[in-house]
Amino acid sequence: MLATKVLASGITHLTDARYFAAWEVDFLAFPIGEGVAEGISWDYLNALREWVEGPTIVAELGEIEDGTAAAALLQQQNISTALITSASPASAPEKLTAAGIDVINHVPVSGHQSSEDVAEAIANHPKAALVILDFEHGGITWNDLVAGHPFGLPELDALLRSHPCLLQISLDGNDPIALKDTHPVSGFAVRGSSEEKVGYKSFDDLDDLFEGLEVF
Repeated sequence: MLATKVLASGITHLTDARYFAAWEVDFLAFPIGEGVAEGISWDYLNALREWVEGPTIVAELGEIEDGTAAAALLQQQNISTALITSASPASAPEKLTAAGIDVINHVPVSGHQSSEDVAEAIANHPKAALVILDFEHGGITWNDLVAGHPFGLPELDALLRSHPCLLQISLDGNDPIALKDTHPVSGFAVRGSSEEKVGYKSFDDLDDLFEGLEVF
């Protein structure tokens, strides 16, 4: 059991799916369709989901234009949560939400952005159930934020208070539970990666986070 919400995205193979499910993450997001890198087919997604129990299955759609069409497809596939990027037009999550689909807003953060830029990306999808603040996208670590790059911890806290947010960031060895107790973060997000060979990969880069969040 983990001490807070965790979402794992970019799941493209069974090794990742089983690893994250074993850690009892809350969400498993599978990239699907043409709007995402390394998108998998619906047949493969449905085959993978048969092997895991517990997490909410999320369709990682990337940037979408037509929320109505996306909602109809997700309902057909019995999926009730979509992960879309903040670059999607505001109408897309509105249509998804109106159809009963929960929306998670992925906000990539780069080193040139201000906290005001990030706040605008969050506000673009006000109906989103959760926001992923993806600092890994810009190679930004926790120690960078401590040092004030691209903005500081007070600005981060203001963003975290504006909407329920999951942090996707390298913690530089900091204790994730202590961080959560100090800052108004709703949880963490991580991303899968390719296998080193079929059925095998190292999870050393993720083990510290999960071990730090584990509750006995």
